[in-house]
Amino acid sequence: MTTIGILGVGHLAELMVRGLAGSGYRLVLSPRNAGVAARLAAEHGCEVAVSNQAVVDAVEGVFVALPAATGAEELAGLRFRPGQPVLSAMAGTGLARLQSLIGPARAAVTMMPGYANAYGVGPSILCPEDRFWRDFLSKTGPVIAFADEAQFTIAATFGGFSGATFGWMAHVIGWFQAQGLPPETARSLIAATLRGNAEVLLREDRPLDDIARSVVTKGGISEMVLAALSEHGALAAWDEGLDRVLKRIGG
Repeated sequence: MTTIGILGVGHLAELMVRGLAGSGYRLVLSPRNAGVAARLAAEHGCEVAVSNQAVVDAVEGVFVALPAATGAEELAGLRFRPGQPVLSAMAGTGLARLQSLIGPARAAVTMMPGYANAYGVGPSILCPEDRFWRDFLSKTGPVIAFADEAQFTIAATFGGFSGATFGWMAHVIGWFQAQGLPPETARSLIAATLRGNAEVLLREDRPLDDIARSVVTKGGISEMVLAALSEHGALAAWDEGLDRVLKRIGG
């Protein structure tokens, strides 16, 4: 059984542990957030080490979910084995920086939405391609690997997009509720609509523009919605938001 250590037991680590339940991995948690670590150990059969170094020493691969503000400093104080696979989900810590912190170990970086990974359907991005970590991440959803770190960084902005869509969904669901739909009906309607549209993108091999033209007919109700959004700059605002995220995570 492959043993994975998780450094940093916060929100992301908890969601990943949930998604990995029954995957066949043995998980060893750092003692950070002792209460959460103890609960995860009781609920999912994880082990809790006495220190971060004890985690590194006891496992084959190390998944880093430490806070971005302090994670680099914490990693710099640890001793890793030559070739030991280390995967970082710390936003803003690039591949070269990570490699400099973990010395002789083997560095890779990732990003995932988190919540969807707890249900086994969350996409993860990975740089560079690494069979050890692809197998690990694939237990919680599809994996897209990048050889080019610049492309990985662009793709990593999807973390901000993913979270922002929950705010957008809540707003739209609220509109349907305000018109008189019961909350549970509005929520189910929007969720099912978005799931269906996502399946179209995944299954159809036609260009996206062709698909869009087939559903946004001239003079139709979808065109009305898009026209209103464009008039208020709502679509362009998504570009601005993603630009801000890219600037932050790209340094």
